[in-house]
Amino acid sequence: MRVHDDGRRTTAPRATAANKAAAITVHTQAIPGNHADVLAALLAPGFRDHDAGGDGGLDSLVATMRWHADAFDDQRVEVLHAVAEGDLVALHVEVSARHTGFYRGLAPTGRRFHVREMHVLRFAEGREVEHWCVRDEPALARALAQDDTPVPAG
Repeated sequence: MRVHDDGRRTTAPRATAANKAAAITVHTQAIPGNHADVLAALLAPGFRDHDAGGDGGLDSLVATMRWHADAFDDQRVEVLHAVAEGDLVALHVEVSARHTGFYRGLAPTGRRFHVREMHVLRFAEGREVEHWCVRDEPALARALAQDDTPVPAG
């Protein structure tokens, strides 16, 4: 981070590119791969996950990751757009998986689904410190409840 004479703080372009690469690794490999050790290495001490209004840390994110791994097989995340500026990274992704375990009380359907999500991540010293997410929950509910799959992403 560079502090200018007028007090502005900016992130060097190299650091911004590294933040973007780390964000993509977390969301396309570590989380869908159920790799808690990789998450621990890429997330900063004191990490806060504000997903769905929560304020959890690494343990909360790992628990959610494992819950999804129990409910969904063959998880894949495709990055549709990735934008980085300073210490922020925004990801627009499409998540796909097969529903093979209980999810929010719904018995496994075996259906494959595709759902889009938006993530905003803040980095400090090359590690993710905050995360916000918005996902198309109604599209997921429709995909798991309908007979015809795959359901187009919203």
